[in-house]
This record gives sequence, C-alpha cells and structure tokens, in this order.
Amino acid sequence: MCTNRHKYFSTGFCLLHKASKLCSLSFACKMGGFMYAGHLQIGVSRYNSFILYLEKMYPPMRRFLGILISLLVMLPGFSQNNPLDSLLNLLYKSKPDTNKVNLYIAISRQARFTDPQKAIEYGKDGFTLSKNLAFHKGTAGCYLNVSTAYSYSGNLDTALLFLDTAMAFAYKARDEKRLGLAYLNRADLYRQLDNYKQALLDCDTAISFADKTNDDDVRARVSQTFAAIYYRQKLYDQSILYYDKAIGLYRKTGNLRMSAAVLNNLGLIYKEIKDYSKASTVTLEAIRITDSLKDLTNLSFFNGNMADLYLLSKNYPLAMAYVDKAIEYATKQHHEMDMASAFSMKGHILNEQKRYAEALPYLQKAQPIYERLASIENAVNNADLLADAYAGTGNYSRSYEYMRFAKHVGDSLAVQRYDEHIAAMQTKFKVDEKDQEILLLAKNKELQQQRLKEKNLYIIASIAVAILALLGIWLAINRNRLRARMKELELRNQIAADLHDEVGSSLSSIHMLSQMATSKADVSEGQRNLLNKVSNNAKETMEKMSDIVWMIKPGETQSTDLAERMENFARDICSSRNIELTLSLDALEPLKLSTEQRKSVYLIFKEAINNAVKYADTKKIQVHTLVQNNQLLMTIRDWGKGFMEEGNAKGNGLHNMRQRATEANGQLTIQSTVESGTYISLNINL
Repeated sequence: MCTNRHKYFSTGFCLLHKASKLCSLSFACKMGGFMYAGHLQIGVSRYNSFILYLEKMYPPMRRFLGILISLLVMLPGFSQNNPLDSLLNLLYKSKPDTNKVNLYIAISRQARFTDPQKAIEYGKDGFTLSKNLAFHKGTAGCYLNVSTAYSYSGNLDTALLFLDTAMAFAYKARDEKRLGLAYLNRADLYRQLDNYKQALLDCDTAISFADKTNDDDVRARVSQTFAAIYYRQKLYDQSILYYDKAIGLYRKTGNLRMSAAVLNNLGLIYKEIKDYSKASTVTLEAIRITDSLKDLTNLSFFNGNMADLYLLSKNYPLAMAYVDKAIEYATKQHHEMDMASAFSMKGHILNEQKRYAEALPYLQKAQPIYERLASIENAVNNADLLADAYAGTGNYSRSYEYMRFAKHVGDSLAVQRYDEHIAAMQTKFKVDEKDQEILLLAKNKELQQQRLKEKNLYIIASIAVAILALLGIWLAINRNRLRARMKELELRNQIAADLHDEVGSSLSSIHMLSQMATSKADVSEGQRNLLNKVSNNAKETMEKMSDIVWMIKPGETQSTDLAERMENFARDICSSRNIELTLSLDALEPLKLSTEQRKSVYLIFKEAINNAVKYADTKKIQVHTLVQNNQLLMTIRDWGKGFMEEGNAKGNGLHNMRQRATEANGQLTIQSTVESGTYISLNINL
C-alpha cells in the first residue's frame, strides 16, 4: 500500500535535518544521504589548526593565547560562551595591530557555527582593520570566516562573494594552506548550488594546494567532496573510489569520527545499488567505531540506516532490533528529528509485517514532530504510512483523513498517486450504490485523457510543419548572407595581402636601407639624424600597418585574438619599463565584435597604455574588462603623475580616443588627477 518506502527512508534517515545542522563540537552534517564534513572540522583537529595558527602570531601573545585556548577548548565542562567571552576580553584590551586581527579571526571562527550573525560582524570588523594594516593574511582569514558564517545562514551566493575575496587576499599573502581550505569551501558551495563542473574544478585546485602543504586532512575532505558530487550525479563507482580514499586519509590522521561517517556514506551507496551485503558490512563498522567514541547522535543515525538495510532484505527481527537502538540513542540525546525518524521507521517495519495496530502508536508519535519542525516531505511520507496502518485496522475514515493530509501538502509529482489512494479509501465507507458512479467517473476521465492525447498529437504535428517551413525560409536567407559574407572576406583578405606584401616590403626596405646608410663613415651628423628619423618612422609605420592588416584580415575576427594581441602589446611595452601590469581580459573571449569595434577597442587600449608608459611615470597599470547589460566595459588605470585634462585636450591622442569610441557606438570617460594617476573607462554597446 505504501509505494515510496525507499524515498521515505532516504528522507527519514538520510537527508539533512534542517533543524539541526551541528552535532556538538565535532559536527557532521547529514547532507543528501551522507554524513558530510562541513567547512572546517571542529574538535581536536580544529584545536590543532588553531594552535598552529597562533604559532605565527607575535611571540609575546602566542604563548599566552595558546595556553588560554588549550584550556578553553580541551577541558570538559566549559560552556560554549566561555572561550568566546575570554577572547572578547582580550580583544577589548588589545591595540589595533595584527594581534587584534588574529583575535577577530579567532572570535569569528568560534562563533560562525553557533551564532553566524555575530561571526559576520566580528569578521567584518577584522578585515576592516586588517586592510588598514595591509595584513593580507589576516584579511583573508576574516573574509573566509565571514563566508562560512553566511553559508551556515543559508546565504550561499553571498558566501561565494566573500570567499572569492578571501582567496584574492590569500594569493597576495601566498598562504597556500588557507588557499587549499578556501577552494575546498568553494567546491562545497558549488556542490550545494548543483554547479558540479565548477565544484570539481575547485576540488582539483584544493588538492594541488593540499599536496604543496602536505595536508592529509584537506586531502581527505576534498576526496569526500568529490565523492558527494559524484553521488549526486549517480556516478556510484567514482563516488565509492573517492570515499575509500577519504577513509584511508582519515585513518592516517586519526580522525575516527569522520572515518565512521564516510563508512556510513559507503553503506548508503551500496544500498542504492542493492548490494546489501557490502552495505551491512561497512555500516556495522561505522556503528562499531561510533560506539567506541560514544557519539550518541551518530549512533542513532547509523543504527537507523542498519535497520533500513534489514528491512529491505525482509529480516524483520534484526530490523526491529536496530531501530529500537536508534530510538534509544535519539531519546537519550533528546533529538526530536532523529526520534521522529526512528519512530516512523519502526512503524514502517511493523506495517510491512501487517502488524498495523502495533505500528500506529509509533507513527502517531512521529507525525506531530515532523509537522512542528516543518519537515514537509517526512510528514507526508509518515502520513502515508498512517493511512496504510489505519486502513489495515479497518478505520477507513481516519485513513482517508491522512490521505487527504498527504495530498494537501505533497508535491505535484505525487498528486495522481494520492488521488488514487483517496478514491480507494472513499470506496471503503461509501455505500454500494456509489460503486458504479465511481467506475463511470473513471471511464470518463480515461476518455478525456485519450481525447487530450489525440489533440496534443495534432498540435505537435502542426507545430512541426510550421517549424520546418520557417527553417527552410531561414536557411535560404542565411545562404544569401553567407555568400555576401564570403565575398567580403575575400576582398578583405586580398587587401590585407597587398598591404603586407607590397607596402610592407617597401617599408621594410626603407628601414633597412636607412640603417645601412647611417653606418657609413662619410655621413654627416645631420644626415645621420635624418636617416635615423626615417628609419624610426618606417618602423612605426610598419607596426601600424601590421595592426591594420590584423584588423581587416579574415580569420582574425575572434575576440580571443584581440585579447592575445592586447596582452602581448601591453606586456612587451610594460616589461621594458619594469611596470607592474595586471590584466583581466577574459570578458573579451566569448564576444563577437564588429571590425569597427575591434579596431576602436584595440587602438584606444594601445593609446592609453602608450600614454601611461611614456608620460605617466607610473609603477603599476591595471586593465579590467566586464560584460554587463549587453555592454562591454573596459577600464585602464595607472597610478602615475596624472595631468590636467583641460590643458591636454589635444595632447596624448585624447581627441582621437574619444572619436574612436564614438565611431564604435561607445562612450569614453577620462578622469585624471595630478600626482594621483589616470582612470580611463570605455563603454561600448554590443
């Protein structure tokens, strides 16, 4: 009667309980059927990481703080607020230096799981101070903690923004350990956002940093993230491979708690592929390890999974034994969601044995908990089981009530199934004369569905014919356009070839002959200067002609070629003057610009870089491109001596730059301040 029991147990014991994201200090999240390590493991490994962090602080502070944190974290009986209060006392007494930044990091790390909003506030205070001190490593740490806090608040997009900023500062600080953690965190965020491609790329990067720092803990958690991603994609062989790797690394580092969690995950995969023997073996090992750690929360979870395995193999006595253990451990923990899941499972096991009267009390205990915790899917599945149990005891009225509840709150994919069950329950307490009416309604419904199918077929056929006709028209128009385009390309190719072969060779000859003439001994100084000028002018003309040939030559219209040419030009000219160059031209690569737009972008870029190198006396140039709202934005900034634009309106090619921007249907903005540098912004409508 209950057709969705596998779905039920995956939601009852295997999905993340949104009401409980943390399991005491050494937390483990139940995500997508898995015990999943969060961003940073709390407990002994978190303590060790924090002490290592303190080792890098100034000597007068690190020993004192190390002893303090050791006492706060490791001694039993301390409340969660004691370490935080102690760190806050130190914060209020500290001076605005890097030690205070490290305290902000410690406080935001301490609070991010228990009070994310407080962690965000202290993290932001920390990176504000750290930026003023140019303490890049501290800035990265603060941003990383703020990102984690936003993630635990459910604001994944905001978490990504802060995490990207943390990574930028970690790169500046060359902090490879923190970069490994940052890429791991970002991979997990992308996994939660179902962006598996980017998540896998970030996992690869995290592994590379873990290898550089020889960090087995990060390697283990990256392997676990790989496995979770592959599981979500139903690539079970790859998932098993990475979970096995994670288990080996966790055992190597002595992290038994996470070893047990991964073993439980393997059990869930083996159950998914119906290899119940292997599933039982690894789940029992997870229970053994967890029992040795006295981890009651996970014991409830793992025993529930074991009961499910025995239920699937119809070994009801052992299923009952393990579900009773799950109930016992959940009750000791006063964990309502685990209690409800265990109660519901026991009711299901009893239903399978047709012991409906015995099942009812357990199912009735689970239902109000699910409803109070707003666990909708679990409430629907448990209501389905209650309907089965009441129907089995002959109480069709109550069965009908729970079927109505399930229909009301269930998702749209289950509506038809619920309707059929409700109709079946109605016939149990309707009078016999209604049976024919119900059958007639069913026949009418079937007839209507058949007519609807026929109508849909006619509509689909008509649409297909219309699409084919439009496609033929489009192909004819496109063919004519293609012919015209081919003629244009042939002409452009001919012009480019003529310029290169005829004009180019002539200019090259002028350049070489003038150089040869200057080397003769009988040439006067005035003649030599004139010949040098001729040689230089010929060389500059050759370079400009090369640009023109590139801009009109067919096959050179891709924006990737534009980006490469811009980068080559900028790096060549900046390296000769030892100028630091930062380029971000990725936005150009997917664009298809017209010839006029490509010419304008390149020549404006070239003129701006030339001016900055030759006249600005700058040590740094930054170029950034962005596509937004169907517009290309290119900004070029230097930190040189600047100029008064009013006095240079006709100098440095500014007039030509503005003219080119106008021709490309764009707008050029130039802002320059004496001794502060120049900022040029080009905005082109695409």
